[in-house]
Parts: sequence; structure tokens; C-alpha cells
Amino acid sequence: MTIFAKIINFVLHPVILIAPSVFFIIVASGGDIKTALLWSGIALSFVLLISFYILIGIRIGFFTNFDVSKRKQRIYLFPVILFAGTTFLFSLIIFNGPKSLFLALIYFLISVAILALVNLKIKASIHVGSITAAIVSVVYFFGDKYLVLIFLIPIMAWARINQKKHTLKETIVGFVLGFLLALFGIFSVQYLI
Repeated sequence: MTIFAKIINFVLHPVILIAPSVFFIIVASGGDIKTALLWSGIALSFVLLISFYILIGIRIGFFTNFDVSKRKQRIYLFPVILFAGTTFLFSLIIFNGPKSLFLALIYFLISVAILALVNLKIKASIHVGSITAAIVSVVYFFGDKYLVLIFLIPIMAWARINQKKHTLKETIVGFVLGFLLALFGIFSVQYLI
């Protein structure tokens, strides 16, 4: 079961999901595949920069693992993610990127800022929160045929607990945050479009 937990942690890692999410956001909002691939590639370059930063942090010793699973170490990660996301946002503005991606990126930056603030008080599972927000959004925008994806949430929580990255309480906090952030994003997008 430990190998299965590792696979789940890797495949559903928030970093791994960013580029495909960008692709689906653009395509789902009526964008063409060429545009979706272009902006997914740009998003991937920012993801690689953040990943490189984490790997250097592991090498130097201020991160213990790629998940940055220690709460106190996350204060070194959130500002870098916010900077990368803001830079990506400016590239969308400068190059007249898709409006749907612009809105999704604003939502992402607000979510990261909220997670950073919550992280000051309690460690929340960002893995569980991310997958929850993504699944709730997919079900809302694309219909109940995707409701089966909800089973990925407890599977991710189990994998995080199994790998001793989080406690049950931390996965529940992650779930609640992800759910609330998804509702915030859904209603914000509906209000802005």
C-alpha cells in the first residue's frame, strides 16, 4: 500500500496538476488547442522554476522534501509561488492571454495567499485542498458525470496520512479550505463573466 500512496502523492501532486489545469481551463472556456498548449507550456516553465527552487532548497537544507511538508518551511515557499504567479499574471496581461486563465490565476493567487495565512496557525494539506478545489470546480462547471472524481479526495487524504506527511486533522483542514476556495472561485468567476 505504501507504493500506491507514493503513486497517488506524485500523480495528484499540486505541481503536476498545474499545466494540465491551464490546458483544460482554456479549452473548456472555448479556447483553441494551440492557445491552450502555448499557455500550458508557459505555465510549465513557471512550475519548473518553482520546482528548481524547491530542489535547491532541499540541497541547501531549508526544505526537507519536495512536498515542503513541514509547516515552518512553507514560509519560504509561498512568497516564491506568489511571485511566480504574479509574473505569470503580468505575462497574460502583456500578451493578451485568455480571460478565463486570467480569472483562474487571480483565484489561484488569492488561494495561495489564504493558504499562506492559514499555514501560520495550522498545517493544512495543500494536496488535499488542491484536489478538492479542482474536483468541486470540475463537477460544478462540467456536470455530475464527473462526480466519481470525488473519490480521489479521500484517496489523497489517505495517501498523505499513509506517507506520514499529514494527520487526519490536517487533511480535513485541507479539504475544508479547498472546498471553500472552490466555492469562492466558482462564484467569483460567475460574477465576473
